[in-house]
Amino acid sequence: MDDITGTIVRLIKETDLTHRDDLLLEARRAFLDYLASLYRAVGRQKVKAVAHWAQGFAGKGLMVGQKGTSYPIFAAFYNGFASHYLDLDDAQSNIAGHFSTVLFSVLLSVMAPRQSVKDFLTAYVVGAELEGLLGSLVNPEHKWQGWHSTGTLGPLGGACALAKWAQLDESKTAQLLSLCGSQSGGLGMQAGSDGKPLHSGFAARNAVFAFDLVTAVGLSARKTPFNSQTGWLKTFSAPTGSAEFFESNWLNKGQILDPGLWMKTHPYCSAAIGGEAACKKLWQQGIRLDDLQKIVFHFPPGADKALRYEAPLTGMEGKFSMEYVAYQVLTQGCVEDRFFDLEKVPESFTKALPRMQRSRDLPRVPKSVRRIVVTVQTRSGKVITAEESAPPGSPNRPFTEEDLFEKLALSKDENWAGKVMEQTRNWPKGTMESLWPLLSVESGEEV
Repeated sequence: MDDITGTIVRLIKETDLTHRDDLLLEARRAFLDYLASLYRAVGRQKVKAVAHWAQGFAGKGLMVGQKGTSYPIFAAFYNGFASHYLDLDDAQSNIAGHFSTVLFSVLLSVMAPRQSVKDFLTAYVVGAELEGLLGSLVNPEHKWQGWHSTGTLGPLGGACALAKWAQLDESKTAQLLSLCGSQSGGLGMQAGSDGKPLHSGFAARNAVFAFDLVTAVGLSARKTPFNSQTGWLKTFSAPTGSAEFFESNWLNKGQILDPGLWMKTHPYCSAAIGGEAACKKLWQQGIRLDDLQKIVFHFPPGADKALRYEAPLTGMEGKFSMEYVAYQVLTQGCVEDRFFDLEKVPESFTKALPRMQRSRDLPRVPKSVRRIVVTVQTRSGKVITAEESAPPGSPNRPFTEEDLFEKLALSKDENWAGKVMEQTRNWPKGTMESLWPLLSVESGEEV
């Protein structure tokens, strides 16, 4: 086992969050946001189709929001796909992607109701920590090269979470990471199609599949997935880091706290949240799209990579367009989720596009910082600039308990949301048993 891999597997094994309530409470918040993001999607045709398919594989794996269960590999796949389907789930800047959708999906597919909440949340924190540290080494180049980090880093985070949850020894943990690293994949060009949420499903499935191969089948793999000559980081053309890097940064604050999680009110790419907030400031000043002759979105170099559609054709592509989000705010004062379901974007948006442009002229910022400045010029020639450094849902302005309740309630109903909040209020104490019935659909209940 190489030094880097050896350090990582030891850190996984030794992590104890007994005195880290800050991390456990943030993990609870992430879980509530995960449930809200998944439940909002359970009635969608594609999600129901995947659920029906997965239920054809017999097993006890929990399928969140569904009546049946499935073999854990396919339950994890469904959970990952469903929780990322709308792109309403949280994101993190170091990985430039989403880890809650994969990590919770993996753990829920293999857990039993009577297992410890603390073990569940600890496994999540550990998986997120590895993903975040690896992301800090590979990004932003990894993103710029065209990879979707949810698919490339997700299997490794899932392996890390499973190793912690199952208390695997260091040898099996190294092999599990090795097999999951061999299954890293996901092209960013899938954004705006079903391919993007499939990456989350694939990542969750791959982690549980590799876990079965190592623990149940007894297959082996190289125990050097992070060696500096041929390992995962080297293969992805990233700095290989060092054992000292992981040793000194592991849970030093913690990746879910610093740089922290971005949580969403609406189902579009989190890279546009600051831009939406800036446009709302303009709206509040009386600025309307019809009054403008020019709109410029200013970014640091490369910071708009995830917002890949400057002229989206469909609502789904519009999830990854600063222009489409701004159009909604500057015409009606807010974002409306229905616009992201349109098969064709409104003609009024297409006509407004010539007045919109991007400029990558802001100074470079740390990868943990997201900055968008919106400048508009009115038809009378007046120039107005707006920026919001702490938009709602950002690490600088995190969701409150009330925000999380509202997101849960919008995803199903207030009665269910209240029960979920109540059953998790004393976390990390207790087991998952009292919450478990709320995670599936009883016979006769509508999905």
